[in-house]
Amino acid sequence: MKEFEVKIPTDIEIAEAQEKLGFTFPPEYVAFIKSGYDLGDAPLEALEIVDPPSYADIYEVLVSARKFYDLPVELMPICEDNSDYYCINNNGEVVFWSHNGTTDEKWANVTAWAKQMVLEAGE
Repeated sequence: MKEFEVKIPTDIEIAEAQEKLGFTFPPEYVAFIKSGYDLGDAPLEALEIVDPPSYADIYEVLVSARKFYDLPVELMPICEDNSDYYCINNNGEVVFWSHNGTTDEKWANVTAWAKQMVLEAGE
């Protein structure tokens, strides 16, 4: 669980983030961030676009992931897990990208990914 208040971004802040990141967010991701990045009791925290704590800053994570781990430009990280990333691709799918290279883990969209993270946390 988060130990601080998550700031829900406005439509303007979402549009600014998309422009700054150079990535168009799929509708499921917009709904997810407007929900407060809710992953229930999952041990992961989603990256945030507005006033995030440093470890959850989507902008810092993106720069670091591309610089140090060669994260492909077509992937936008939405969650970091020990230098591995859950990312959105241009099709709106969530893919797991390991700093050791690509994997075949993939979800149809952010909604499906978030549901699985919540289910796994409850096991």
